Amino acid sequence: MAPLDRIPTENPPPTSTAWMNPARAIAIIAVVAIHSLGTVVEENFADMGPDWWVANAVDSACRWSVPVFIMISGALALDPNRGSRPRKFLSKRVWRIGIPLVFWTVVYVLFRRYYLQPGDDSWNPGIAILTGSPFVQLYFLYVLAGLTLLTPFFRLLSVHGSRRLQWGTGLIFLGIGMLDQWVSTVFAVGEANIATRFLTMAGFYILGWVLRDIVLSTRAVVSAWVSLIGSVAVTTLWAGFGPGEKPWIFPYEYLSPVVVIASLAAYLLLHHHLRSGFGFLHRFYPYSFGVFLLHPLVLYPVRNEMGLPTTVPGVLLHAFVMPIAYTLICAVVTWFAVKIPGVRAVFGEGGPRNPHARPAAKSPRRTAGNTRPVPENPRTAPEVSATEARGLSVEPPHTRSSDPDPLEPENP
Repeated sequence: MAPLDRIPTENPPPTSTAWMNPARAIAIIAVVAIHSLGTVVEENFADMGPDWWVANAVDSACRWSVPVFIMISGALALDPNRGSRPRKFLSKRVWRIGIPLVFWTVVYVLFRRYYLQPGDDSWNPGIAILTGSPFVQLYFLYVLAGLTLLTPFFRLLSVHGSRRLQWGTGLIFLGIGMLDQWVSTVFAVGEANIATRFLTMAGFYILGWVLRDIVLSTRAVVSAWVSLIGSVAVTTLWAGFGPGEKPWIFPYEYLSPVVVIASLAAYLLLHHHLRSGFGFLHRFYPYSFGVFLLHPLVLYPVRNEMGLPTTVPGVLLHAFVMPIAYTLICAVVTWFAVKIPGVRAVFGEGGPRNPHARPAAKSPRRTAGNTRPVPENPRTAPEVSATEARGLSVEPPHTRSSDPDPLEPENP
């Protein structure tokens, strides 16, 4: 605990969170790339040819994306300036997460049963749902749903906890998650399920808030890049030459030591490099949740028609060109879908909104002992209109709605 004693008790000054829009836009492409190459990494391993090493390297280089998504969600949801009314926060999240979770679970259970595995009677949809991961990407919704339930309690850390307490809590949760991942993967002891899957990710969620306002110095930027590149290199080599079943799965896991280091470094670097500009990515971000939900429905049929690549050019096509193509197709579909009243809800856009309310113009109050903003009075805090939520308002960077929505865009 000695390192924690050197951490200042006060939080750093708040910074703009507008960089999170382009960060999440980049991260969703990385997620699509992981899914585009996942089968290639698994099935092309036998010969360990150049095609597999390229796929392995790209897969390893994208592994930071999911933890960064969770860190950004925590950075927004745990902000004390966004209010502290649990019932309103949770009811809003039912619309944003609960309805998509139920709908897309049904869609992907049917997709897997009748398209991907029509003759596989060994697969049990009910058991798949109870694992909290009924399809390749849906576990993220189950994780986010579980973290949402604990958010009102975690937010007490940012409202009343010292900087040291926030760091300590985040690191303890992260350490428990890493230990659980190591024990379950290496020794096959225990397995995540619908009730526990989110707990291992809670460390990322809390540390997203703790690290949110850290601005790297020039020397720290260099160190972060070295950490990121070094972690990707170790993941790549570990997956190929590590012990056990090949390819060695553990280094790919989001809570393996190398991916944890890469994720923390990527989070800080995205903050550093995306603080200004990237207007196109700000406009793309509102459709990234739809890309997350839809892309397997496009990816798997197209890849089945194309076949798995067995050459380096083929792997590069599936690593860089096809993920962008899948992303653009799904973004266009989402753009049309969210305009249809009956369809909006399954894309997380069906919650009630107040189109006439505007955010307060005054700056958030601060306390003398803590430089984090103090929550606005929950009885008077305004709602953010739909137009403002799309990043088109002139809201100051630190003025936020009373109830956070980590899936909505931040105003640049």
